Amino acid sequence: MAPLTFIFLALSFVVYVVWKAVEASRRNRVPSGLKKLPGPKGYPIIGSIPDVPEKNGFIKFADWGKEFGPIYQVNLAGTNHVWISSDQTAKDLLSKKGSIYSDRPHIPGLIDDNRTSAQYLPLLSKNDGWMRQRKFANVIMRESEKALFHRYPEIEAKRMLVELLDEPYRYNHALESFVARVTCRLAWGRSEASDELKQRARELLIGVSPTGAFGNKLPFLMALPDWLSPPKTWERRRARTERSFFEIMQREVEKDAREKKAPQSWMKIFLDNRSKWGFRHGLEGAYAVGMHGIAGALTIAAPMQTFCLAMCFYPQYLPMLQEELDRVCGDRLPIAEDRPNLPFLRAVIRECLRWRPPVPTGIPHELTQDDEYNGYHIPKGSVVHPLEWAVARDPSMFPDPETFNPLRWVEPGWPTYQEPLTQFPTIINCSQFGYGRRLCQGQTVADEDLLIGIGSIAWMFNISREHDSAVSSISSHPIGMDAKASSSQEELNTGVEEPKSPTMEDVLLSKYTYPGAFPSSRDEEERKVTEQPKELSKFDPANIDPTLDFSTLLIAKPLPFKFELQPRDSKRAEGIRSLFEEGRGKGHYKESREFWGKDQGKGKPCGWGEV
Repeated sequence: MAPLTFIFLALSFVVYVVWKAVEASRRNRVPSGLKKLPGPKGYPIIGSIPDVPEKNGFIKFADWGKEFGPIYQVNLAGTNHVWISSDQTAKDLLSKKGSIYSDRPHIPGLIDDNRTSAQYLPLLSKNDGWMRQRKFANVIMRESEKALFHRYPEIEAKRMLVELLDEPYRYNHALESFVARVTCRLAWGRSEASDELKQRARELLIGVSPTGAFGNKLPFLMALPDWLSPPKTWERRRARTERSFFEIMQREVEKDAREKKAPQSWMKIFLDNRSKWGFRHGLEGAYAVGMHGIAGALTIAAPMQTFCLAMCFYPQYLPMLQEELDRVCGDRLPIAEDRPNLPFLRAVIRECLRWRPPVPTGIPHELTQDDEYNGYHIPKGSVVHPLEWAVARDPSMFPDPETFNPLRWVEPGWPTYQEPLTQFPTIINCSQFGYGRRLCQGQTVADEDLLIGIGSIAWMFNISREHDSAVSSISSHPIGMDAKASSSQEELNTGVEEPKSPTMEDVLLSKYTYPGAFPSSRDEEERKVTEQPKELSKFDPANIDPTLDFSTLLIAKPLPFKFELQPRDSKRAEGIRSLFEEGRGKGHYKESREFWGKDQGKGKPCGWGEV
C-alpha cells in the first residue's frame, strides 16, 4: 500500500507542476507595446521561493522594491505576485481601479472556497455574499460606534490591568484576552467565549497564511482524499469546529433575546432585523458575526504588544505619554470622551502601526483582467500585495523611517503633521487598513480598543527593559520571575501569597502550542538552565535588530520578550483592584468556559487542533 500511495502522491505533484507551468507560460505573454514588470529572475518551477526567508520575508520584498521599483512581480511556485511599495501606486491601482483590483485570491489551505463560501467577508470575491455582508458590517460598526462600543473596552481594561498586576510575565495573555473579551462582548454580548475565540482565530490564521497551513505551501494536497492528506483532515476539523462554535453562540443569544436579557451585540442586531440583510440562511448570519469576532481577536493585540516593545527601546516617550494622560484623566482611567484631548496617545498608537505594522505584507488582492500601468503589463490573475512594510517606510513621508518617533505626528514641520490635533493623528483610513473597496470595516473597533487599552497600560504602568534602573518605588516582579520574588508586589497583591493555578487556556496550550505562544515561567526557567546559546546567523534580521523578532504568519506580532512592568504607584493599583472587585460583584467578569469537553475535544469531531 505504501508504494502505491507514494506513486499517487508523486503523480499528483507532477500534474500540479505541469499545470502551473502552463499557466505561467500563458501569463508571460506580454501584449505589443507594453513591457513586462521587473522583478527577480527566480528558478524553474519554484520561482523565487528559495530567495524569500520564512522569517520576516516582508523585508526581502521591501528590498526588492528598492531594487526593481515601486511595483514589480515575483514568481512564487508558478503564481505571479505583484508587490506595490508605494502608497501612490497602491491608490492608483487598488483604489482608482477598484473595479478590477478588488477580488481576493484563492486560499488553497481552506476546505471551502474562501471566494464564494460567504464565511469570511475580508476573503470573499466581489459577489452577492460580499455585498450583503458589507451592508451588514457597515450597520453594526456604525451602531457600535454611536453607542461608544457599549463601554466594553473600558469595562475590560480593568480586568486586563489586574491580570498584568498579578502576572505580568503573562502579558501576552492579558493583552490578547483584553481584545478577545471586548470582541466577544461586541459579537455576542458576553465575554466567556474569549479563550475559544482566540483559538478559532489562531487556527484560521494558520489556515490562511502562506507560511501556515501545509496546504497553502503544496496546494495539490488539498485535492487528495482525507486519509492521504493530514493537512486536509486538520482543516476539515477546524472548519467543523468553527461552524459549531458560531452556531452555539447564535443559539445562546437567541435564547437570551427570548428571555429579554440579551445585552447589546452584533448578533442581537442581526436577530432583531433578521430579514433585513438578505442572508440566505441563519448560518450566514452566524458567520457574518463570528467572522468579525475572529478578525479582531488577535489582530488588535499586535499593536499593543508593539507598544510594550517600543517603550522598552524608546523609553523617552513614555513619560511624555503619561504626562498627557495624567493631565487629561487625573486619577481615573482614560475613557472614550477623552479622545480629542489625547493627541500624543493617538500619535503613539499611529506610530506603532507604522513602525511595526501587524500585517506587513498587506492583505492580497487579485486582478480580474489584464491591466497596464505606466507602460507595464500586469496579467490577469496576479496576486497584488500593497506591501505595508515598504509603504510605511517611504522616506519622503516618514523621514528616518526605521526609528519609532510619535512626534512626527504632532509636531509641525513633519510631513505627517495634520491639524486639528483634536482629530489628528488618527489610524482611521490609514494604509494598514487596506485600499479602495477592501478598506477594513472594523477599524473603528481597533481604534477604540487601542485608545483604551494602550492608554490604560500607560496610565497604570512604567515599562522598561530588563535590568534597567528602577523608575518606581512600587516594583512589580520582572517578567519571567516567580510570583513570590518581590515582596512589594506581594503587598500590592493583597491576599495573594501563592501563584495562581493554571488557567484552562494555560493547560490546553501546553498541549496545543501556537506560533508566538509564551512559555510558562517554569518552562522558561528550565530553558535557561538546559538550553545552550545558539550560534546566531548573520543573515537573520532578528539577530541584528531585537525589535524584529516577529511571528511568521500573515499577522506579524512581536514574539514574547522580557521586560519590567511596574505599577506607577500603589494608589493606582489599589484603585483598579477595587474597581475590578466592584465589577466582579456585579457579574461583569465571568470566567472563560470550555466548549468541547475534556482536553477541548482532543480526538473528537470538534475541538482544538494542534497548531
